[in-house]
Amino acid sequence: MKRYAAVFILLVFYAVFLAPGSDNGDEILGHLLSGRFEEVDPLVTAVFSLLGIYPIIFLLLLIPKDMNRIPAWPFALLSFGLGAFAVLPYLIIQGRKIKKRPRGPVFLHRTLRSRFFLLIPGALSVIVFVTAVNGSFAGYIEAFFSSHLVSVMTVDLLVVIWLTYDLLKYKWKADQPWLSFIPAFGPLFLLYRVHRQEKDGSS
Repeated sequence: MKRYAAVFILLVFYAVFLAPGSDNGDEILGHLLSGRFEEVDPLVTAVFSLLGIYPIIFLLLLIPKDMNRIPAWPFALLSFGLGAFAVLPYLIIQGRKIKKRPRGPVFLHRTLRSRFFLLIPGALSVIVFVTAVNGSFAGYIEAFFSSHLVSVMTVDLLVVIWLTYDLLKYKWKADQPWLSFIPAFGPLFLLYRVHRQEKDGSS
């Protein structure tokens, strides 16, 4: 848990004190919130969109393993707006495992473990990566240093990618967890493989 606390402190410190750019008059923030994505570099839009896909992945990772003292679902839902800023506190305070079965109704867990449900974030990820092809790395760097939002969400994305690796390695005991470092597709593929192995093992 100490590593989660250390990363959380560093993330907050970066967001508050170190991230370049300004909150005041952040044009990129205004464009993204108003849906004017054509005004923003496609790479920026892709990162922003990925941070909307990873909360779905956190639902897939946390809810089926929600057996600890502190419930995971509120933090998984909060990650839709806060990303790693919501997931890290849960991992810090989750406590020991106290339940023999995950919280929540059976149909929810069947849905989250279904291969069909994995197609939803998978399809969204394809759209995001297709959009990113037209982006400019130079344009993204410029946005990183001019927009506080882009600066923070870039680091947030790096942290959530690391968190998926950590969860798949230690909570899910997935083989080749390093594949999680392939944005979105990596953790989805590993979850698909884990679910398939579980199904084959129970049949």
